[in-house]
Amino acid sequence: MTDKRGPEYLDERLTGTESNPSLRKRRLFTGHDLRASTIGWEIAIPLFAGPFLGFMLDRRLDSGVRWTIILLVVGLIAAIAAVIKYLQYEFYLMKKELKANEEKGIKKVWRNYDDEE
Repeated sequence: MTDKRGPEYLDERLTGTESNPSLRKRRLFTGHDLRASTIGWEIAIPLFAGPFLGFMLDRRLDSGVRWTIILLVVGLIAAIAAVIKYLQYEFYLMKKELKANEEKGIKKVWRNYDDEE
């Protein structure tokens, strides 16, 4: 068996062939995986940047802790909104995938852990 290397075989290595579907390579990360990894930053940045900016404003304006608390609440609301937006998008993708599978005739069976002995 010859080892096929080089750019002329790239398409065959990525998509596989009908005679040998095991040649198909999966991508390491998909857009879905990368989106899931960024949700942590979407929570952390508003939660830390808001109070930090508020602290800096309070020091400059000599206003006690007013801006720190206001921007902490704004950051908390922004973080919650990011999580809600992410969950809505994930549910949309799940419904879209289920609908596509139903059209293809693929039925997904969910495992019921409560009934197992």
